[in-house]
Amino acid sequence: MKRSNPSNPALREKRRVAVTGIGAVSPLGADFPATWAALLAGVTPAKPIARFDAGGFPTTFACQVEGFADAPARATAFALAAAAECLAQAGAPDLATASLYLGVGMGTPDLAWFQREVLAETFTDEAYAAWRARLPAAVTAAVAARLGIRGGTATIHTACASSAQALGEAYERIADGEQDLIVAGGADAMIEPFQIAGFSLLGALSRHNVDPAGACRPFDAARDGFVLGEGACVLLLEELEHARARGATVLAEIAGYGETTSAYRLTDLEPTGAGPESSMRQAVAAAGIAPDAIVYVNAHGTGTLLNDRVEAAAIARVLPAALVSSTKSLTGHLIAAAGAIEAAFCVEALRTGMLPPSVNVATQDPDCAVTLTPASAAPFAGRYALSNSIGFGGSNSSLLVGRAP
Repeated sequence: MKRSNPSNPALREKRRVAVTGIGAVSPLGADFPATWAALLAGVTPAKPIARFDAGGFPTTFACQVEGFADAPARATAFALAAAAECLAQAGAPDLATASLYLGVGMGTPDLAWFQREVLAETFTDEAYAAWRARLPAAVTAAVAARLGIRGGTATIHTACASSAQALGEAYERIADGEQDLIVAGGADAMIEPFQIAGFSLLGALSRHNVDPAGACRPFDAARDGFVLGEGACVLLLEELEHARARGATVLAEIAGYGETTSAYRLTDLEPTGAGPESSMRQAVAAAGIAPDAIVYVNAHGTGTLLNDRVEAAAIARVLPAALVSSTKSLTGHLIAAAGAIEAAFCVEALRTGMLPPSVNVATQDPDCAVTLTPASAAPFAGRYALSNSIGFGGSNSSLLVGRAP
């Protein structure tokens, strides 16, 4: 989907893309300010799963969002709340010609429904409507309808890179002059038996049931998998002069985007890290800056053995001077929504001059040779931060965020 080659100097004359609103629903808080405050405080919300009896599963805990009904449309409810907050902060812009790009998870399968309607061959129009409401595109359609968006929508599902790619594609469309305003982000809600079983069979989830709060340990020598989370994050991307003309407050700008595919295995990273390395280099080239101008990297850092090791090697080659953290140690892994909320954390880190902490690192893995942020939030100075997202299937996305001009 990338429309230009950022390594070609002749194609670097792009419009600047501002971030003018952020909204979020996360395990750390019901909105983005509460989420950011809890992140800086090092609050870890992982605890035993409350939505169903997980006693028979190898992993019995997750990072759950509080205050929302347990319903099939849970991801839609997250997205609607995040979008409303985002647009309120942005000053309620006119969305008549805006577009909506969302990275959305695969949805929650209703196995009882499959048995009742499909296996019994009693498939009806009503049953089809119930099934269709669970599809990823249904989340985007519901948000577009609520917001009155008619400029076009896109639903992206590239696993854990989904919302990062939604933001990146929105950035490129604005930068290339095709649109002035795009609402972009992601939502996911996978804390249910089918998904817990699937990730458990893959061996991807931490089994540190005795201490859920300390279970997600990116870059730690004793890490044993990720902690599942849920939620949504939505950002308003806007052409810089368009934002200024309507008097919007510019929070930051998206300065570059890289997207590659590793073409290796469905669930494993290619061992050299060539894919993430290439996406980071693309993002840096698109911004036209020196790599050492990037002071902070929000790593994908899931806390799985191979992922952290490979990503750390790629970061060390491209951005050896940057400080690194994985905020998944605090939020859990929001899957399709992870890239958006982690890009938002980069925006807020630059805006406030505060680095997210690296928690649950007792002994850093010597094979993860990056410089981690301190164990508690710390001030820093710098103009650029980068967020990495790496998805099943080999999608590698890197978003470069710049301090507000």
